[in-house]
Amino acid sequence: MHMHLSQGSRETAQMLGRYNERSIPYLARLGYLDDNFIGIHLTDATEEEAQLVAQCGASMVLCSASIGIIDGIVPPAKPFQDAGGYVALGSDQSPGNNCHNIFNEMRLTALFNKIKYGDPEVMPAWKVLRMATMEGARALGIADVTGSLEVGKAADIIMVRLEALAMLPVITTPMRNFIPNLVYAANGREVGTVIVAGRILVQNGKPLTVDLAKIRDEVQEHAVRISDEAGVKFWEINGMNARFMREGKL
Repeated sequence: MHMHLSQGSRETAQMLGRYNERSIPYLARLGYLDDNFIGIHLTDATEEEAQLVAQCGASMVLCSASIGIIDGIVPPAKPFQDAGGYVALGSDQSPGNNCHNIFNEMRLTALFNKIKYGDPEVMPAWKVLRMATMEGARALGIADVTGSLEVGKAADIIMVRLEALAMLPVITTPMRNFIPNLVYAANGREVGTVIVAGRILVQNGKPLTVDLAKIRDEVQEHAVRISDEAGVKFWEINGMNARFMREGKL
C-alpha cells in the first residue's frame, strides 16, 4: 500500500474533524501500518508518529525538494531512520519541485537535515546515496531485485563521468571524495551511461530510445496551451506569483 500520509496541516485538520485522531495513530489503530505499507512525505507527522510508522515495519518516501518548496518543512526522516525504518528518496511532482532529479534530492536531503538539526554530521553523503539506491530499494520492497550491484539482481546502473568538472578533483588517498562530490556537487549531467535491466538507454549522455528534441518541442507546446487556457483564472485568483508578476519581480 502506497499512500501520501500526514502530508499537511489541512489533512490533519480533516482527520481530527472526522475521526478525532491524527492520520498515523488512526491507521495504526486500524492495523494498516506494516511491512506492506509505504508512507509518502509525512510532512505534518511528529517525530513520535514517524517513529511509530517505522516501528510497525512500514517504510517512508522523502521528497525533500517538493516539500521544501511547497511547505517549507523538513519531514522527519531522521527519527524515522533512528527508529529502524527505511527511507527512499523521491522527486514527487515536477510542478512542485521544478525537476525530477535524484541528485537534487540527495543534496537537499543532506543540507536540509543538517540545517534542521544544527549538526553537520546528520545525513552524511554516504547515507543519502544509500537512500537513493540500497535503502530506497529496501523501502520499496524490491531489494531482492535492484538497489545494489550483485549477482542475480537486475543490471540497473548509471555510470558517472569522474572527469566532469563537478566531480573534480578526484582524491582516493588518504580519503576518497567522489561520494561527497556526487552528492554535493553533481547535478546529473555527469551521467554518461544509463542501463536498465541490462539494456542501455543512455550512452555518452544521449538517450537512445527517445527523440529528445521532439519531446522538448511537445512539452513546450502543451505548456503554452495550458498556460493560455489558465490565464484568466490565474489573474482572478491573484496568488503569490500573480502579485510578483504585477510588481515586476517575475
